[in-house]
Amino acid sequence: MELNYIKGSREEFFNFVDSIGLYGKVGIVSHIDLDGLASAVFLEEILKEKGIKIDYIDFTDIRKDMVKEISVKLKEKGITKVFFCDLGIDSIDFEGFKELREEMDVFLIDHHPMNEEVKNWNNIIKTDSQDCSAMTCFFLGEGIIDSEKWTWLNCAAIFSDFSYKEKKNLEYLQSVYPDVNYENISSTTPGINSRIIASGLVYYQGNEKYVYDLVKERNLEKLKEVHQIIEDEVDRLVNEFGEKSKFYQERKLYFYEIDTKFNLVSAITTLVSKMKPEYTFVFMQRWKGILKFSARNQSGSVDVGALMKKCVDGLSDASGGGHKMAGSSKIQEKDKEIFMKRLLE
Repeated sequence: MELNYIKGSREEFFNFVDSIGLYGKVGIVSHIDLDGLASAVFLEEILKEKGIKIDYIDFTDIRKDMVKEISVKLKEKGITKVFFCDLGIDSIDFEGFKELREEMDVFLIDHHPMNEEVKNWNNIIKTDSQDCSAMTCFFLGEGIIDSEKWTWLNCAAIFSDFSYKEKKNLEYLQSVYPDVNYENISSTTPGINSRIIASGLVYYQGNEKYVYDLVKERNLEKLKEVHQIIEDEVDRLVNEFGEKSKFYQERKLYFYEIDTKFNLVSAITTLVSKMKPEYTFVFMQRWKGILKFSARNQSGSVDVGALMKKCVDGLSDASGGGHKMAGSSKIQEKDKEIFMKRLLE
């Protein structure tokens, strides 16, 4: 399937791969969600087929200074070539990204909006927002990896990142699962597989490599053991939305603070926002000493990625951004009032 490369190309990717050589030490750093996990699986498969050993694999959340933090580990491991997937590091941690590129060879595969501050676009693949990073990695490996073995995971990633809302991506899903359509996709094979893996990533947060290894083994049975625990918690939080959320009618905005021991704010916002696609939903969760926000507008009538970026502009130790229909941000507790004021304005 053809992807729209905004920056970079398949040729540039394989030129980088072919430059690794016998003595290069290779790392992969990807996002902690299903899109990031699947991206890393496909990337590792490509490199393995090219005879390249992976020395280090890690997963991280999108946050300010994420590259600066991960670069310490990369240097400790002696990594000389590193692939970043699905992390928007050119925007969220521009300085860290710039510094790391000066110290080692970096290749970025991403579908988040581009940062216009970047002047050097070498070794960067940027695709349309709706073409998730896992799709990109999967089709980069076309003819190299065992596509038949991994199509199921590509389809699950397409579901999890809403890439199926693009007509050509839905048609691709339908070529694999003919019964899939916009209305029933959550209850079809890609939707179910996606939710099982996502539950595993939530339950085992901090140990994403464990989930990664299970997915590589196609051992979803182990993840099903925790899936129902997460599903029950999701159901509880969704059911509480009606009584605990606040509605700002003039803004067509719902605000809801969730209270749970699991990192679920993104999943809950996604589920609830489907009820009223034309409305904006911004949900908050207190998590490990910070405030996490997740924003959705399923119709795209409000660019929530841009909204989250504006809400955190200039705040210390804060980050925000995302896509038109899905965004997120993180701030310090002390800045909540400023954030909310900007949100409502």
